[in-house]
Amino acid sequence: MRFLILTSRRIESRLSGYDLRVANLCTFLPGEVHLVIAPLEPLDRDAGGLDPDDVFDSVEELEPLATERRLLRRHVRTSNTHYVELTHPTGFARARARLHGIVRTLGITHVVVFGGEAAELAATLSGPVLALDVCDSATLTAERARAGAQHRRCALERLHSVLDIARKRRTERLFARRFDLVTTINDADSRAVGGARHREVLTVPNGLDEAYVRPLPAPGSRRGVVFWGNQAFDPNRDALRFFVEDVYLPRLRDSDVELCVVGSDPPAWLESLAADEPSIVLTGYVDDLPAVVDRYPIMINPMQTGSGLKNKVLEAFGLGLAVVSTTLGVEAVPQARHGEHLVCADDGDEFARAILRLLDDPGLRERLRRAAHELVARHYRWESIGHRWSSLIAGHPSRVPAHRTAETVVPAVRTAGTTLLDGQAGRRAPSRVPAS
Repeated sequence: MRFLILTSRRIESRLSGYDLRVANLCTFLPGEVHLVIAPLEPLDRDAGGLDPDDVFDSVEELEPLATERRLLRRHVRTSNTHYVELTHPTGFARARARLHGIVRTLGITHVVVFGGEAAELAATLSGPVLALDVCDSATLTAERARAGAQHRRCALERLHSVLDIARKRRTERLFARRFDLVTTINDADSRAVGGARHREVLTVPNGLDEAYVRPLPAPGSRRGVVFWGNQAFDPNRDALRFFVEDVYLPRLRDSDVELCVVGSDPPAWLESLAADEPSIVLTGYVDDLPAVVDRYPIMINPMQTGSGLKNKVLEAFGLGLAVVSTTLGVEAVPQARHGEHLVCADDGDEFARAILRLLDDPGLRERLRRAAHELVARHYRWESIGHRWSSLIAGHPSRVPAHRTAETVVPAVRTAGTTLLDGQAGRRAPSRVPAS
């Protein structure tokens, strides 16, 4: 078997959940694995610590597709299914010709696309099995962002948002017809992508790096909580603003609770606040995440927007921190139950009370963190998820969809709303580095 992996960005950053997902899943594919990068715009290099040579047999980066002035006809589209071809026809035609040539030259049998951005280009192929890992639903992410910012937008912005979401929804609802197999990272994303055909979309969660599945360490002793993540990511910024403004300042600061925020690109408002608040610690990016966060007994995950799976929850479970999260923040970990593996809280007062209770009850913290640690060790190792995902891709029956030919279509066998768990290790061993 020969696999072609199509992405819209380089796979090189250990700070990116997307890069980690691609690298870890592709490790388990049984045959040659070739990476083709098809960027819309020129890419900046991110020296983030992942080496694609550890995973892929070859790497080729196509010229950016957006090499000409965007055509005005893009404004009358009803979906994004042919957005690049409508907007940048010359660049799209060049990339399509090169991609078809690579598939023929290498004798590719399976094409796996990661992210909806490259789906338009991959859908022009015929012959190989076509699989699409949407990762996070663009529709669901946009809907949640719109709901959270509705009161801050003018009428024109609200109209633009409605049109944008409608286009994204129409695009994603066609994925199950245009690809032999469609997966997402979360059951909520699968429902958003599939719509009435959601039973044809399979959920494949992220896994946890082996560095985090180790004997349960001693609990942190500081009276405080820790949050980590790339703060240039809008959902992380929304989460921090909610926590600081609705939880920490009005309810926890006067109880001598420390707040530690780990990650690059903190927002200016948070840097300014930390300069005046000695109980708020900003570390910036750190090379050794466990060494910093294991001083704290509690990890907070106050997500308000976004979709997909928050790797930080699995990492906290693996590192032995008790977790307080919004319900949204753990929707992609269906086995994690409130009161057994973590505490869920959705408003400021509830969130603060959960933190204070855990800080004052070491017995409860110990029970939660032990159950959570066992959960990830059993179900969320990359070795478990990657092998099952690989079997799904490699074993998928080849079929030729009706939109590509007039021949009879052989229906694909799909699993509805099922999370891939359990399995064995694959053939490669890349640098599986947890995101931060």
